[in-house]
Amino acid sequence: MLDAEQQRVLAQAIQRLAEADRAKLDALRQEVRSLRNSVRPIQPRTVTAISLMATDGGENVVQFDPYLLVPVRVVDSYGKPHFLDVLSPTMDIRQLNETQFEQQTPLGILMSDLEVRSLWELSRFIPHPDTQNELPSRPRWWQVYRDLAEWAVLYQYITRNQFAADTLLVRDGFLRSLIFNGDLFARMWDRIREAVEQHYRRARRRLFVVGVAKRSKVLDRYHLALVMEGVLVQPGARYVRIPPAMEQQVYRWTQYGRLPDENTSEGSGYRVVGALYLAKFGPRRYDPIYPVDVWTYHLERNEVDEVFSYLLADAQVGFPLAYYPLCLQKAHEQANLSGLEGDMLQQCVLDAIRAVMNSDEASALEAFRMQNRRGRRFSYGQ
Repeated sequence: MLDAEQQRVLAQAIQRLAEADRAKLDALRQEVRSLRNSVRPIQPRTVTAISLMATDGGENVVQFDPYLLVPVRVVDSYGKPHFLDVLSPTMDIRQLNETQFEQQTPLGILMSDLEVRSLWELSRFIPHPDTQNELPSRPRWWQVYRDLAEWAVLYQYITRNQFAADTLLVRDGFLRSLIFNGDLFARMWDRIREAVEQHYRRARRRLFVVGVAKRSKVLDRYHLALVMEGVLVQPGARYVRIPPAMEQQVYRWTQYGRLPDENTSEGSGYRVVGALYLAKFGPRRYDPIYPVDVWTYHLERNEVDEVFSYLLADAQVGFPLAYYPLCLQKAHEQANLSGLEGDMLQQCVLDAIRAVMNSDEASALEAFRMQNRRGRRFSYGQ
């Protein structure tokens, strides 16, 4: 326990640090002060809103040493599955790659359209089959595979689907990614843009694409300064654009905050397709603020007000997380493999293990399960 003298010394040290950091806070306030005149109100409009979300590859893992299986599933906010696979860190990546083309999965469609013949050509984080076992620094490549699948489903949904009404597509997270090789991410969005324009020309259907997150480093850095400067604390739903210069003060990778019309470094094909905004969808002054990435295509077409109006209509009915887009919450609920679905997945693993064992081995397996039923050898979500 701290005695009185130790408390006095710590209080003095904390006071000195607080005085020194006050200059940092003042600098942040100076940066955001100019945003006060850029805050815009949001008026609700109704449109069909849908989200596509992948099952969390970090939580939904079935482990029964030495077996480790990772389900990869992408569903929409209505519960419809668009991608389903099960991976193992030791599986044959070459065979996994061939499956994408043989079964015409969303990933196979994306690779074909981008003229890429392998997963490791699509992303440098997917190990080449010849070096798969020589790269201990990439043990969780299946998480990259899951993210690629989620992008591929979004791509397929826009380019291969028919829409009965104007639709807002809400991605869980930002419209940015560093997992694609070279200019493949930019080329994918070029093709998405072509598809969106074709939908309007053929059927007069308008598609809007945004990414919404619960938090961001930009919001973490500037949140207190925003409140102190009266930005986004006015009554009613509001939004404000975050200048790219402010983003680049935060991100370690400068490419992550670079817009497509800015100069890129030589040899870099990366391009940001999302412009960062902060939005408050609730009516009260201190309702939650969320970061929103708006597709830069909508900036070019002066559709940002409209996009936020559609997003507001979905966020106002958000539950159980208030003022967070309902379609994202529904998609998360549908994507989560837990409860009965988790138990069924565990049973599938046990059935598959039994199928490759003889009767004596199967008996030993059951004895092992009974012996360790109170342990954590067979776990789900670890």
